[in-house]
Amino acid sequence: MKQTIITTILALFALTSTAQTESAGGPGWLWEISGNGLRQKSYLFGTCHGDGHQFTKDEMFSISGLENALGNVEAVLFEGGMDTTNITKVVREEMEKLGKWLKSPDCLMPEGTYYKPLYDTVAHFNEVNKFLYYKMKDPEYWKKNPGYWFSMLSFYDGFQRRKDEITLDGLLKQEVEKRGIVVGSVEKTAEASGSLFSMLTDVTSLDTIPMKRQANMLYHYIHDVLNNGSLLIIRGGFAKAYLENDTCKFSDYLRSMGAVPGAESEDDANHEISYDRNLLWIPVIKENITQRRSMIAVGCRHLMGSSGLIALLRREGYAINPVKR
Repeated sequence: MKQTIITTILALFALTSTAQTESAGGPGWLWEISGNGLRQKSYLFGTCHGDGHQFTKDEMFSISGLENALGNVEAVLFEGGMDTTNITKVVREEMEKLGKWLKSPDCLMPEGTYYKPLYDTVAHFNEVNKFLYYKMKDPEYWKKNPGYWFSMLSFYDGFQRRKDEITLDGLLKQEVEKRGIVVGSVEKTAEASGSLFSMLTDVTSLDTIPMKRQANMLYHYIHDVLNNGSLLIIRGGFAKAYLENDTCKFSDYLRSMGAVPGAESEDDANHEISYDRNLLWIPVIKENITQRRSMIAVGCRHLMGSSGLIALLRREGYAINPVKR
């Protein structure tokens, strides 16, 4: 469980695509929901939480059909976990917890254990040694175990740099409120905190992972930073791929970055933050689209895969079709 949680953090939520079965260049991020007794159409929209990208309104409305769809709905339901106040509170709490853990004896390298023997090749050791010694400016980095460095670097890079980003979700919410459209959520904020951020609670449990595995994780993190400028998803590349409005290309992009296919992967943490939440959202979505014309605006990964919202709603009897370009 601990290892899958760390893998999830590295991949920043993994993805697969229902649209893989569709023709390339066809499906985008906006889908119509109809049939199954519905008196009016609703929409399913895959948003982008971003990778630190500062989204603009022009970029948001470059998504095919989005502006017209907003003019046809009475309510927009977002993820409860995207509530800014909630995210700030949880991240602050976890930052405090991480700070205490990084100062604890758990982060010290065991007596008689050294970095070089933990690596299978001298080249891997040299890359880690050079980065920590010169980039991190710590000639005594070896006193701390690989889990210490991995946790500190990945947590700060993966979450701190997201505090000030302008997400597509945030822009859309501003636009929806400006138009007087009802704002809702597919989940309770408390539920979102318990699932979406539960992995943060365990990020300081690397001491349960064998030292050689910790060292390997640290090497791959450092290698990706040196070559890509960020984690497995290149900073800026994630949003750029998303804005092509092509689910097939987006899925291929993530695979090229080493992302594991989505909710159906054998990953407990990924199930918790994607598949389990998708199942909980279905009754809420069904209730809302029955009562009024709605747009369900959630992270694009939630739409995809055999356990994604598109597949789940189709199994409920709804017709889910991409909005034509």
